[in-house]
Amino acid sequence: MNQQNKKKASFLTSEFYLAMFLVIVLLILAVFARGFYNLNNIMSLLNTYSYTLIAAIGMNIIILTSNIDVSTGSLISVVCMVMAAIGKTGAPFGVLLIVAMVVGAALSTANGLLVAKLKIPAIVATLATTQIFQGGLQMAVEGSIYDLPASYTWLAFDAKLFGVVPASVLICLIVTVFGLLFMKYSKFSKKVYAIGNNMNSARLTGINVDKTIILTYAIAGVFFGISATIIGTAGQRVTTTMGSGLEMTFIAAVVLGGTSSAGGSGKVIGTVIGAFILSVIKPAINYLGISADWADAIQGAIIIVSVLMSAAKNIRKKRVIPASTVGGEA
Repeated sequence: MNQQNKKKASFLTSEFYLAMFLVIVLLILAVFARGFYNLNNIMSLLNTYSYTLIAAIGMNIIILTSNIDVSTGSLISVVCMVMAAIGKTGAPFGVLLIVAMVVGAALSTANGLLVAKLKIPAIVATLATTQIFQGGLQMAVEGSIYDLPASYTWLAFDAKLFGVVPASVLICLIVTVFGLLFMKYSKFSKKVYAIGNNMNSARLTGINVDKTIILTYAIAGVFFGISATIIGTAGQRVTTTMGSGLEMTFIAAVVLGGTSSAGGSGKVIGTVIGAFILSVIKPAINYLGISADWADAIQGAIIIVSVLMSAAKNIRKKRVIPASTVGGEA
């Protein structure tokens, strides 16, 4: 009987319930918004999903350490502008991708240094760098960079799988598989989870906490850079606000996916589902004839509900652990 209960519990995970919720949403759209499933809309949705998920995987790694990064939107704007400046010279996509990854990693590492070395709370440190990134862009560029060459927009307009599917989907698939394997099997991921669960205990076991947190931000920055290549190369005009506000979507995808906002627990697969749900919300609202203003309100409500559910889950765990360790059943 106990064995059956264990099997049932392992099957009925938060990721399972989240997947069921997604299926219900898609079925509702099939009934009430049939036009939602036209080819162009699906391809657009997949492109949005691709950059959302890639950045959310990076955000997931940071949140697992019990930290956060609210500067991601501004960071992506900086990366997009750097790419546009280089893209203006006719540089191919491969060069732009490498530049984006390097710049993303460098800027995110700066956040990690503020958090780990200067001991500034992550929310405060990244709010400060948000202002620095935004202010720096405003001083360096007057509004936008435009009339970019075809080589710059190659990913958005010419790179199609089977002539239909955006190549960004393939990039997303590669990054997601890497993220899943990296967070499941690497020694580094074990350190990330340990720090998120109890930083002091992690330090006592010999983990270099500061170095790990800095590397976590650096790795996340690479993901942010890849996401920025999809966002920034979508057209021939790049503005200083390309990524503004996107950080909330990335954070929402992570929290909705079941990762604890307090750190220490969560899976990439949950983020995969959470990002898809959020990518569906805005276009779904449009097709259902609801005001687009509701999209942000629904996203905010999702964050609150997800955080409350995560908190309740953590409270239940804390109650169960003492009972099982003190006079509980073997």
